[in-house]
Amino acid sequence: MLSALDALTRSAYFDTYLGHLQSDDLQAELKRSGEELNALISPMTEEQLEHWYAPGKWSVRQVVQHLIDTEMIFNYRALRIGREETSQHLAGFDENAYAATADERKLSGSDLMAFFNAVRASTILLYQTFSDAQLERVGIASGNRIQVSALFYINAGHTLHHTGVIRERYLQK
Repeated sequence: MLSALDALTRSAYFDTYLGHLQSDDLQAELKRSGEELNALISPMTEEQLEHWYAPGKWSVRQVVQHLIDTEMIFNYRALRIGREETSQHLAGFDENAYAATADERKLSGSDLMAFFNAVRASTILLYQTFSDAQLERVGIASGNRIQVSALFYINAGHTLHHTGVIRERYLQK
């Protein structure tokens, strides 16, 4: 992991995601990770988006919805921790419960990617609205200390992680 990222306050759980980043240029990494996901998913057929690599695993479409849901939650956490003066203690979320109740099949593949791209664009714009002091703020989420700037880096790394999972597990024949 890059030394600049190692200094971020976060749970060690997120190190896997941060390890996918090539630089500490956050906006470049958010852009790169989004582009890699788009390049992988956009050419897929609706049938390919419904593929899962093993029983009980998410479909490709559900993985993309998971990325959208998680990014919106992490952006909310950044907003709460960065903007509020009092220390935040934010609850966790059950990604499997979200996946089980989302109705992402109502969206075509192109609409699903448009949704992801809209969320990613809002992530970049949200990041730009924080002062350096706000980006340094730390709160509690899911019982762990987390820094506002770490949440944005994790969004990029989380996307790269799942892009790799899709390549390795869903597309290998």
